[in-house]
Amino acid sequence: MNKKEIFYINYLKFFGIIYLLIWHTGIRKINVFVILFFIQMFIFISGYFYKDKYSNAPVSFIKKRIKSLYIPYIFYCSLFLALNNIFVKINFYSNNLYIDPIKYGHHFLQILLLNNSQQMAGAMWFVASLFSISILFLLISKISISLSLTVRNINIREYVRFFIVLSLYITGYYFSYIKCKLPALLDVSFVLLIFYYCGYLYRKYEHKIPLNLFLAITSFFALLFCMKFGFPLIIQRKYINLLFLIFCGLAGTYLNIYLANKCASIKMVKFVNYAGKNTMAILALHFLAFKPVSIFIIYTHNIPINLLSSFPIIRESSQFYRWVYVSSGLILPLLAIYIFDTIILKFKSLMDS
Repeated sequence: MNKKEIFYINYLKFFGIIYLLIWHTGIRKINVFVILFFIQMFIFISGYFYKDKYSNAPVSFIKKRIKSLYIPYIFYCSLFLALNNIFVKINFYSNNLYIDPIKYGHHFLQILLLNNSQQMAGAMWFVASLFSISILFLLISKISISLSLTVRNINIREYVRFFIVLSLYITGYYFSYIKCKLPALLDVSFVLLIFYYCGYLYRKYEHKIPLNLFLAITSFFALLFCMKFGFPLIIQRKYINLLFLIFCGLAGTYLNIYLANKCASIKMVKFVNYAGKNTMAILALHFLAFKPVSIFIIYTHNIPINLLSSFPIIRESSQFYRWVYVSSGLILPLLAIYIFDTIILKFKSLMDS
């Protein structure tokens, strides 16, 4: 993958994280538009990076995903667990979120089992689900390879993988229909797995898929039309219907791939590149980064301090302040990571000298 391709993916991730912030700040109309596709798009991007060689080196792939997904998930969720009662005392949380110290062990165990309940780490459900999706796709790929070797026909491999992925998609949707939730968000992972698979296929056939303005505009207006039917709330297992979720996810992803390629061709902005590489930090810390904006609103508008516990933002805030929330949710986590990385580099240089 050359530098331009890497940068186009970073643009894609940058767009996705902005959409996440817009959704969580509730910017009117735009938030309903972006929720149609941005979660599916993030899963698609992850699938884009799955390589066939991983299927023959499962231990290596699992180690990579533990390092890139599971450990960050444990770190951020545990950090917010440790700060939970402090957040209650300083009004970041309401009193009902206080945790008896005796129960900390139970909560930590739930984090290890991908069942986080920390409000400030609420967005980390996506990381937990993505970790499960990655392992699921690896297992499915191993199964498809084994079966293709048995029948001595390489073409059957992809049919097997497609059939299993589609079956799990339908199964996950069925679980939502009967209101059955599986541990560690497995039912949600079953549904989102199909977008991981689409990302994998797109990488293989990217050179054959046309990117043009007509299809991008068509995708945009198709999404506007879809808004009339509602919007999916994936973490709540509300998908509208089987085809709706897939159509919106792929239409929105195509539109953003087109935009990302155009932006990457025009200019490579260092900030976008940096943000694209650090989406994990933004995902994990943006709720906390909203709090300084809430504090500012409270003290400049002389409103009750208990509104500081409003989650994720103060609901009465204007549209202008919602954009300020978006900016804070983007910039403050990146600033924290930049400072942390700078300290680590200086520490390493001192150790080497």
